[in-house]
Amino acid sequence: MKLYVGLSVNSICIWSDAMNNLADALSCLVTLGFFWATLRLGDRVQPQIPVKGERLLSFLLSAVVAIVGVSFAWSSLERLMYPTPVWFSVKFFWIVLLTAVVKLGMFFFYRAFARKTKSDVLRVLQADSLMDCFITTATLLSFTLTQVMSFAVDAIFGLGISVFLFVGAAKLMGSHLRALLGYVRKETREQIETAIISRKELANFEKIQYDIGKNDAVTAFVTLPPAAFTDDGTLRRLADAIGKETGATLRFVLQTEQEKQERSGSDAAEENHE
Repeated sequence: MKLYVGLSVNSICIWSDAMNNLADALSCLVTLGFFWATLRLGDRVQPQIPVKGERLLSFLLSAVVAIVGVSFAWSSLERLMYPTPVWFSVKFFWIVLLTAVVKLGMFFFYRAFARKTKSDVLRVLQADSLMDCFITTATLLSFTLTQVMSFAVDAIFGLGISVFLFVGAAKLMGSHLRALLGYVRKETREQIETAIISRKELANFEKIQYDIGKNDAVTAFVTLPPAAFTDDGTLRRLADAIGKETGATLRFVLQTEQEKQERSGSDAAEENHE
């Protein structure tokens, strides 16, 4: 509907908004396919595979939004350099307004399910639907102003919308990319390591591995040697104390004597090889 309106009235804002909605529709189909595959496979796959798949899909959806933002900016710049008239129509105004209401309804729909399922993909779609509602509202304002302004006002609005789209999508891409790579900032890692070393029960830890969860939450898996074994209550107390200090969740992995010997043998073999 938006594409028809945009082409009919020659509005770059409405046309670009239509392309953005088309990308959203394709993203929804991909998301639906991902959820269907996850439910179909069920327990036949490792638990981490759906989690990683959802993070990858969230990153790709954010990338699509960013690409649409760049395309939107390019079209708006072209319109600024080569202005063309826009024809206002009350009928088309109400049609585009209806699509803004639909997008607002989609936002509340996604938000309800995102809160229930804690799904990153649904959170991306939720944010995108709200952005689309604002974009369409700005598009309507631009479309209305074309009646009283001869300047390429729709191109100016188009540039503003494209920046808004790209910045929002870039932030989401960065967040999901860090989660995919399991990247933890150096300052956070140093803070966690310092907190662990300062506890004498954990000073001889073997290694620390990190994982990024929902909302960039950091989980640190601390491998302890057999000699560091202590009661569960002490480990829980240490995990709670370090968690409050660093904001991270701690999980302890107790290494067995056999694993330690195997690792020692592997290190010796590597040294001989060198």
